[in-house]
Amino acid sequence: MSTETETGDQQGGQTGDPVLVGVDFDLIPWEKWQKPGAEGRVKIAYTQGLRVRLMELPAGFDEHEWCLRGHQGYVLQGEFTIHFENRSVPCRPGMGFVIPDDEKHRSQGAQGEPTVVYVVDKVVPTA
Repeated sequence: MSTETETGDQQGGQTGDPVLVGVDFDLIPWEKWQKPGAEGRVKIAYTQGLRVRLMELPAGFDEHEWCLRGHQGYVLQGEFTIHFENRSVPCRPGMGFVIPDDEKHRSQGAQGEPTVVYVVDKVVPTA
C-alpha cells in the first residue's frame, strides 16, 4: 500500500481521500519530540480529527509543564506515573489510560527502561 493511502488526508479525509483506518507505524518516520524535562521521539498520524502517536521517551523523563489536553493511550513498554494536582496514577505495560480534557497533568518515567506508549487525542485547531 502506498504511503499516500496509508496516511490519507492529514485532517481526516476531508478532501475526498480515503479516511485512515489502519496506522502502519513502520511506514512513518520517527521525529524528535521535546517538552521541558522530556525529550524523546514520536511517530504521528492524523485522521478523523484525531492525532495518533507512537511515543518513545527515555527512562527517568520528567515533564516539567502541566498539560490540559485530554489523552487516551496504552502502555507498551516501561513504567511511568501520571501526576495530577491532587493524585498520581502509576502506569505499566498492558495498562490503558484516559485523561479528560482540562484536567491538569504531567508524566514522569521510572528509571530503568524507556517508556513506549500509544496515545490518541483530539486535534487542536491552531490560530
